[in-house]
Amino acid sequence: MSGDSKDIKQVAILGGGGLMGHGIALACLQGSDAVVTIISHRQQSVDHGIELVEKGPFGLARAVERGKLTSEQAASARARLRGTIDYAAGLADADLVFETIPEIVADKQHVLRTAEQHAGGDAVFATNTSSILISELAAPLDNPGRLVGTHWFYPSNVMPLVEVAKSELTAGAALARVLGFLAAIGKKAVVVQDSPGFFMTRFVNNYIAEAIRLVELGVAGPAEIDQMVKTGLGWPMGVFELLDDAAAFDYFYHAQEYLFATCGERYAIPPLARKVFTAGYRGAPKLKPGSRGGWYDFLGVTREPKRPGK
Repeated sequence: MSGDSKDIKQVAILGGGGLMGHGIALACLQGSDAVVTIISHRQQSVDHGIELVEKGPFGLARAVERGKLTSEQAASARARLRGTIDYAAGLADADLVFETIPEIVADKQHVLRTAEQHAGGDAVFATNTSSILISELAAPLDNPGRLVGTHWFYPSNVMPLVEVAKSELTAGAALARVLGFLAAIGKKAVVVQDSPGFFMTRFVNNYIAEAIRLVELGVAGPAEIDQMVKTGLGWPMGVFELLDDAAAFDYFYHAQEYLFATCGERYAIPPLARKVFTAGYRGAPKLKPGSRGGWYDFLGVTREPKRPGK
């Protein structure tokens, strides 16, 4: 397995129709000359991912409008984007495979095992898990050393940080290749050891869960909490805006389930979060097809108007 990131000419995104997947596709398209293929079992997901790359809130058209890309750069990026439901065809020439499906161990293991059956022996796999042990996800692979953890943040093509997790099974060449590629596309990679939730998810999920508990207790509503963290702490998005507008509630919820199982009571899911999730309110339907809406919709709360340009 080569450790040189310069030979990464083909990138595959498993689950690229989702929130994080299409953002990673954008980051690769904008930061390199690689051909990027979005792969999903459902054509609807592939089409949704391509639409978000083209016209989403952080997509190519929006980047041109804001002067972040020229029309020529956007056209070049779009010309290198592919989409398919055929795993064999999509993975045949892949040098680097990003897996971005939801935080469910069995599902991730299945899709990684399927990818291994179709990708070449030199391909490196990178899972965007935010909580699951890399060694656990690598267990079913014939070559577990090729799996690296790459925890991206929303929006993936804008946020510079990628939390990179290596397990005891991760090969040095695979890690070096992923780190080299991330550096080449302008990302700041920070390497951490394999642990449930790594650092960022354990840290971030605690403040999200506490915000939900304070809504449960009636201390403050979602609008007040969002206003305070933006005004007082300088955050670009409020806690509940993040869960709604970034369609991040699924990621929080499944990660919290895993952290509760592996790390104990302090990561218990607040009852209100379970109620909102099971009622089908998973975030903005535009980003999360099939969702009934977000936290503000479920609670019947009026949102603070967005500031101009946001």
